[in-house]
Order: sequence, then structure tokens, then C-alpha cells
Amino acid sequence: GALTDIGGTEVALREREARLKSILETVTEAHVTIDEAGLIESFSRSAEVMFGYTADEVIGANVSLLMPSPYAEEHDGYLARYLRTGEKRIIGKGRIVVGERRDGSTFPIELAVGEMQADGQRYFTGFIRDLTERQQAEARLQELQNELVHVSRLTALGEMASALAHEINQPLSAIANYLKGSRMLLARAD
Repeated sequence: GALTDIGGTEVALREREARLKSILETVTEAHVTIDEAGLIESFSRSAEVMFGYTADEVIGANVSLLMPSPYAEEHDGYLARYLRTGEKRIIGKGRIVVGERRDGSTFPIELAVGEMQADGQRYFTGFIRDLTERQQAEARLQELQNELVHVSRLTALGEMASALAHEINQPLSAIANYLKGSRMLLARAD
């Protein structure tokens, strides 16, 4: 009976792991898991698309591969300080940082880091969202707001010009009428 229970538990664990893996692979955020040394343990399909590397290329490499300078050089120090002091600076919080793709191009990302322990080893999972489109949309929105301000100023200027034309038109019409009347009086006087 005990052997069957162990086998059943193992099957249940495998099914749960497969379900979890399936869920994580469908999430649009990339996720990367590293060990205490900063070496990549897992690299999601979304991470492959986002960074341009395959999981096989990066697993076992230092996670600093995904960061531009100077962050890449500083990362191991941050990790070591956390392991030494336990002071959480990014774990459990979202932060906007910069990522680096395989081609060397950099892009803004939002990074949230979670921590877990398994088999006496500590692991960190980074959930990464590419902010490029959001920043482009924000820049476009700012552009449109600036245009709107410009158009509203032009509209105000047009309204003012129209009001001025109306105000100037009245005295000019009166002057023209007085001139006509004066001509008629002068013509009669002759």
C-alpha cells in the first residue's frame, strides 16, 4: 500500500508541475529563475522571445547576460549583499530597470522578483514585463496632448481675431457711412 501511495503522490506532483508549467508558459510576462550564484535555472518561452536567446543558450549562464552595463557588473554584488544581510531591495517589489537583448539593444522592463527555497537551495524568480510599447504609447499621448494645447491656443487666437474683427468692423462701417453721407452733402452743396 505504501509503495502505491508514493507512486500516486509522484504522479500527482508531476501533474501539478505540468499544469503550473503550462500556466507559466501562457503568461505574457517573461520569467527567469536563478540560483544563489546568479546562474539561470529556467528561462520561459516569453523570455526567449523578449531577450532573443533560447533557454538552452542561457541556462547555466549568469543572469547578468540579460543586463546592460553597469547593471551587469553590479548584479552579483547586489545578490551577495542580499544573501549576507537579508536586506530586501527589490524582492517582493516591482521596479523599472533596463534589459539587454541578444543583439545588444536595450529596453525598459518592469521587474518583480520572488524568492523560494527547495532542497536547501534558494532560488529567485524574476517576472519581467517589456515596457517598450507602454513608453511609446505614453510618448505618443504626450505628443497628442502637446498638439491639443497648440490647437486650443490657435482656436483661442482665432476667436480673439474674430472678436477683434467684429469690434473693428463696427467703427469702420460707421466711418464709411459718415464718408458717404459727407459726399452726398458735398454733392448737394455744389
